[in-house]
Amino acid sequence: MRIAHLSDLHYGARTLEEADRCLGAAIDRVAALGAQAAVISGDATDHALDLHAPAAARLVAQVRRLADICPVLMLQGTYSHEPPGTLAVFRAVGGRHPIHVAERIGQVVLTHQRGWIASPGWRFEALPHDTLALFSCLPTVNKATVAVTVGAAEAAQAVGERLARLLEGFAPIHRLVRSRGLPTIGVSHGTVFGCLSEHGVPMAGFDHEFTTGALFAAEAQAFMLGHIHRHQAWTQDGAAGSQVIAYAGSLGRFHYGEEGEKGFLLWQVDAEAARCALEPTPARHTVDIVFEGRPDLDALREAVT
Repeated sequence: MRIAHLSDLHYGARTLEEADRCLGAAIDRVAALGAQAAVISGDATDHALDLHAPAAARLVAQVRRLADICPVLMLQGTYSHEPPGTLAVFRAVGGRHPIHVAERIGQVVLTHQRGWIASPGWRFEALPHDTLALFSCLPTVNKATVAVTVGAAEAAQAVGERLARLLEGFAPIHRLVRSRGLPTIGVSHGTVFGCLSEHGVPMAGFDHEFTTGALFAAEAQAFMLGHIHRHQAWTQDGAAGSQVIAYAGSLGRFHYGEEGEKGFLLWQVDAEAARCALEPTPARHTVDIVFEGRPDLDALREAVT
């Protein structure tokens, strides 16, 4: 199954030109590649947007264009970028194919009729008969809620422990789906311990949501992640087949000094293996110009032309 994985669109007043150029080019490429589904793994917006804002209008129009190509799954991202309720409007956006908004922990299947069916609870107890692929959705976790329950001092470690148990709980249904020859996909938004930021800094700390071990323990063939703006991936071959975890990275370059190519991922996922490839977008580039003394204005003018 071919799945387009886009992430961290960051539509806002300040970022609109970059975000819209890159998303528009990505959607054109998704259509050309014949993707059977598209996943947006969080942070579609850069901050809270009024519906009449130009950035909101352009984002809705672009997502509608994507839904005309294939079914779309949109995941809740970081609350500061994508306040709760932001994505609700996309449930009402028309298109040739449906848009599923994942705002809670749960599973959703894509059917052979190209529709979405969501689990009534945190996972399916019985698989819908028309299943084409299973997606296990883990939106941004509200750490404040965890802190209220276990205390602020214990919250960081508690989040990781509970998410690890949850991911392991997805494994039995993933094994069942794989036994039927169908692809299994995890989708989440958060930080993997040891990943690299878009500026090349290792993310090592006790307050990160995931480890690669916990993600692999879910036994999904593909795990599509958002939040970190740098594309990177991890692989594992074992009893669950060939598994891949990957950040798509941001579609555009929104901060100075971001390293690496920008784009979206085209995934090929089946019951036993997954692989992904980065499809670049026309993101802007930042340039360092260094002078040993007073800046040479003629050199600056030449550099920007």
